[in-house]
Amino acid sequence: MHRPTRLLAMAAALFVLLLGCGTGSALAGTYPEKTIHIVVPFKAGGGTDSIARALAEAIKAQVDQAVVVDNIDGAGGLTGCIKVAQGAPDGYTLLLTGSSDLTAALTFTDSPLNLDQFAYIGGVFKSPTWVLSHKDRGYKTLKEFLDAAKANPGKLTLGSGTPAGAQMLMSSAIKGISGLDFRIVPYAGGNDLKKALLGNQVDIGIIHAPVMLGEVQAGLINVIGTGMPLDRIVAENLRNTPTLADAGIPIEVGITRGVFVAKNTPAPVVARLTELVKNAAASPAFAEFGKGFGFQPLWIPGADFEKLVRNEFVLFKDIKKKYIE
Repeated sequence: MHRPTRLLAMAAALFVLLLGCGTGSALAGTYPEKTIHIVVPFKAGGGTDSIARALAEAIKAQVDQAVVVDNIDGAGGLTGCIKVAQGAPDGYTLLLTGSSDLTAALTFTDSPLNLDQFAYIGGVFKSPTWVLSHKDRGYKTLKEFLDAAKANPGKLTLGSGTPAGAQMLMSSAIKGISGLDFRIVPYAGGNDLKKALLGNQVDIGIIHAPVMLGEVQAGLINVIGTGMPLDRIVAENLRNTPTLADAGIPIEVGITRGVFVAKNTPAPVVARLTELVKNAAASPAFAEFGKGFGFQPLWIPGADFEKLVRNEFVLFKDIKKKYIE
């Protein structure tokens, strides 16, 4: 290539690079220019929905655009996730869902969705999946239940808040790892399990915290175990509850709510979104919401949030292969 031609090619390449940098700066400087939609892949009224609405308000306080929540239910939570993953990668359609809601759905369902289709903005709430029991059963710890199951093979019952979700995976892991003979009763949803626990119809039940926290604080229900430490729960008297590991079940199970966007969202937009969500998670208004919700919010950076989600998916697939299939 002649020298003038080489110089021309180099100049053109430099122009493209500078143009790209300018575009990135412009995107970061102008975003958002229209309404931001936060997709919740469940019906309105649940825990994830309430978190999304509080987060939307905390983001809206930082920008001049509307921030709205869209409830897109279906396929065990996958319909809304797919909409975001396959939508325009422009940062205007976010997904807020629980890590284990997504990973458990992918564990039990043959879906075109996969974890590589997202960019991970960050986590804002982390709560364990916990083990509850009616006060009249008398159990204070999960170990006491396991000891009773060993002494009474085939006679005790464990209720799972879902038939094919994180609660079922945790239930199956407890049974499989302990090697004990007790019956898992899968319920169609959390409300059904709540009724069974309040009616003292099962020995213990597994559901995401802080479901039934009110009944726990009223003394009707005991928290006898937890899939992860309860260090961020607002009820200080529950923070030292024994974990699964304390009962000889060396796994961690919980739900981390966080924000995702479509994978090819421009890096400057991802950076701006990260700033907005991080600030929202640390805001006094969101902290006040957390007091009522039952857990203190937190901030998990995008890379750490992605690692958490992927590790959880590996764990769930392993549990399903070993103890369910």
